[in-house]
Amino acid sequence: MTDWRDTGDGKDLSYEPETLASFKKRIDKIIDDLETSPASHKRISDQTITPESYGTGFSAAKDLSSLYEGAHERLKTLSRLFGEQLEALGIATQIVDKGYENIETEHRERFQAIQSHVEEHQHSRRDGSGDQNAGVGGTKKSVDAGTDFD
Repeated sequence: MTDWRDTGDGKDLSYEPETLASFKKRIDKIIDDLETSPASHKRISDQTITPESYGTGFSAAKDLSSLYEGAHERLKTLSRLFGEQLEALGIATQIVDKGYENIETEHRERFQAIQSHVEEHQHSRRDGSGDQNAGVGGTKKSVDAGTDFD
């Protein structure tokens, strides 16, 4: 049986509840897999390299450490956002199935919170405060800038 939803723009959305339930299960499985993988936000946060690991006494080691820290922070952010987007997709399948007003308040609030996180991230990327090439201090550095290798 195929159900119909009015999308508000005069066009109807056709879907099959079984297909939607199957899709939701697949999304939940992906979220579970992500959370138990090395790419989970928690595990990425635990994967650090100390600045001393690059050596001491020369600026290239400090620059490399700063670049690593910037890339590591970006990776943690992207992992968190990816997990949240998957969660939002799962909630969206419930919205399509039941309608926005008919899902639990907790899910509506979580869906809105995820949208806010994404908008904040996009805004910070646009105004440069979340620049992926920024080092720890927020300044851009190229790998060879200021090194002792001439």
